[in-house]
Amino acid sequence: MLTEYVRSQTGIDLSKKRVLAECRLSGEMEKRGIPSVTELLKQVERDKTKNLQAMVFNCLTTNYTFFLREPKHFEFLEKVILPELMESQRILTYKIWSAGCSSGEECYTLSMLLEDYQLRGGVLPAYRIWGTDIAEPELQRAREARYPIWELEQIPSGWLRFCREEKDGRFFTLTPNIRNHVGFQRANLLDGRISQGPFDLIFCRNVMIYFDDESRKKLLNRLYRLLKPGGYLFLGHTELLTKNHVQFQYVYPAVYRKAVEETG
Repeated sequence: MLTEYVRSQTGIDLSKKRVLAECRLSGEMEKRGIPSVTELLKQVERDKTKNLQAMVFNCLTTNYTFFLREPKHFEFLEKVILPELMESQRILTYKIWSAGCSSGEECYTLSMLLEDYQLRGGVLPAYRIWGTDIAEPELQRAREARYPIWELEQIPSGWLRFCREEKDGRFFTLTPNIRNHVGFQRANLLDGRISQGPFDLIFCRNVMIYFDDESRKKLLNRLYRLLKPGGYLFLGHTELLTKNHVQFQYVYPAVYRKAVEETG
């Protein structure tokens, strides 16, 4: 019952992780005095605030990310996409979507890369980065832009100018010029409202690995609709599409492009 509910609402397939899913929820159920998963789902349906549903999704989704994850992707962005962007001079605002952004490290990596590119002489249009996730606690962490000090080890030395260590030496924050380009909202990838699109660039990495085939197809269709012609889609390296995929053109490992001229 629990796995069917989660699949219907989010597309996440927990059919092989049912016991793990119920274990993750057991602590919250005990704290709230809910005796069974059946009763939990009944209360979720009755809860008009959606807070209980959010708790369920927060417990069951795996939030794992870090700065500069899969660095070859960011190298491709810097060496291929940004020079193209400089030459086109047709885009007033470059829009980026980080889908499934978790605690925000991917969004801020993008912001630091673009800011550094400009400081080194690159010319870019105004840009805006939106991060969405289904887990509200992770989004709150992202909005705070406050991270454990050990995460500084993942950040290139040239980008440390964008980081400010707190007095106790345990955490650091990101500077306003990095944070001001980024916004966050809670959204379900399959049907949540994403009003900021269409986008020039979408990062949706290591998300579809949790989806069943039907939900994966639905998500790809949605990403296609929300991507501008000529825009780029970055996926995780375990989520590769066929090189002759009908919607996206393969351009680099786990990087795809929507045709400049749409047909049909």
